Amino acid sequence: MPPSQAITQRIDVLKTLYAQAVEAGNQLAVDLKQSQSLHQQSLDKMQHLQTYAQQYRRQLQDLEAAGGAWSKVRDLRTFIAKVDAALVAQQAEIGRAEARRADKTRAWTAARQREKAYELLLAQQQVFVKTAAQKQAQHELQEWGLNPQSQFVTTTQPTRF
Repeated sequence: MPPSQAITQRIDVLKTLYAQAVEAGNQLAVDLKQSQSLHQQSLDKMQHLQTYAQQYRRQLQDLEAAGGAWSKVRDLRTFIAKVDAALVAQQAEIGRAEARRADKTRAWTAARQREKAYELLLAQQQVFVKTAAQKQAQHELQEWGLNPQSQFVTTTQPTRF
């Protein structure tokens, strides 16, 4: 395989790999955005649960201070225990969401690094091709400069110029 064909083939492969890396990076960016959104939703839900827990605790204090019915106090305490259990479960969900977000962030960062590496390799190959073309042109000019008649005049007839 001639060197120029090998270089062209290498550039084509690098372009394909770069396009695939960009595609993968874009998909991972979408996944990361969704993961961040789910994490934020988990945090918001936790905030709402904490607000509810505070409100019901205040209601329980007010009920106990006013000497409310024992059955109402018991029911409110049971409900607050359920809200507290929901808070614990939500905290676990936040931990899982943070872990997913961290995994997605690492994957996206790695994809961006691959994309940049292919971009750099592609740029280097294009510089190499341009430099080789310039060297070839310079070589041809030097050859022509040493013997200009041999390359352009193939007949023995004089030219008009």
